[in-house]
Amino acid sequence: MKALKIVLLLVISLMMLAFTLNPEKTISDKVAEKENLSTLLTALEAADLVDVFTSEGPYTVFAPTNKAFENLPEGKLEDLLKAENKEELIKILKYHVFAGKIHAGDIGEETMIETLEGTQLKLTTQSSAGEYMGDEAGAMNKVMVNNAIVTEADIMASNGVIHLIDGVVMPADMEVLGAKN
Repeated sequence: MKALKIVLLLVISLMMLAFTLNPEKTISDKVAEKENLSTLLTALEAADLVDVFTSEGPYTVFAPTNKAFENLPEGKLEDLLKAENKEELIKILKYHVFAGKIHAGDIGEETMIETLEGTQLKLTTQSSAGEYMGDEAGAMNKVMVNNAIVTEADIMASNGVIHLIDGVVMPADMEVLGAKN
């Protein structure tokens, strides 16, 4: 019986060691895992930005879902993915990223942040009738990024946090019909 306890203790210790040696997944890993972010992953690859999200960070990424990209005007996504439009794509993708970590609960009624793209992005929270995420006290808040709604918040990664949004947000100088400015 004593030998069995020692073996079990050894097995448990090895399993715990394996967990500590396997670091939490990066933002790039998390994006690659989520089926509803496959278009974002394709865009990051086309812009050569995947490596940015494997670096140390921390970053906050407001990640447009596949549905968000589908809501762009017809042909816009295909145009952005062309090699000759790489700089425009990079600008748009960097507008979705903040150098630092922001959790949904950290966002005040209105917060302005500077994106990696270099311009301001407006984050807001609004009380809601219960169709969005709740805080610890049970109150419901709708979190918005410009005019896009956060549909899933606080997906933690080793180098930051991801918030899924229902629109592709654009810098003011790049307004695109169908985008959420």
